[in-house]
Amino acid sequence: MSFMDREQLSGAALREERRARLVRGTLRLPSGTVIAALVRNLSDRGLGMTTKSRPPARGDAVVVTLPGSPDLDGVVRWVREHDFGVELGGSVDTDQLATAIRTEIARMKDAGEWQVSSLHRVHTPPAAKPRRPV
Repeated sequence: MSFMDREQLSGAALREERRARLVRGTLRLPSGTVIAALVRNLSDRGLGMTTKSRPPARGDAVVVTLPGSPDLDGVVRWVREHDFGVELGGSVDTDQLATAIRTEIARMKDAGEWQVSSLHRVHTPPAAKPRRPV
């Protein structure tokens, strides 16, 4: 139990609610380089992201592009290996983002692009021989 009054805390000291998401997006760096990134969680003012490539540097101004959302300006606030956090200048409309993702999934299903075998290697184990005679 805490005896601190949460209303007295400043906005910076009070951590915003994070929502777990896995959304593909892109980042445009100041150099013009565009890298693919995955949003792991989001809050009203920021994104927790990861990338397979070299992440942007702390303090870099970036432009984040997410499905169904206008480009978002942000600043990289922390970097840990391939994970990093972006503080946004605006907020993310999570309802609009969810609608865009559902629309893209429906489009992929209709186009026949949503086949597990085309995205992953399918391994069928060999039939096992009985351990003892029957």
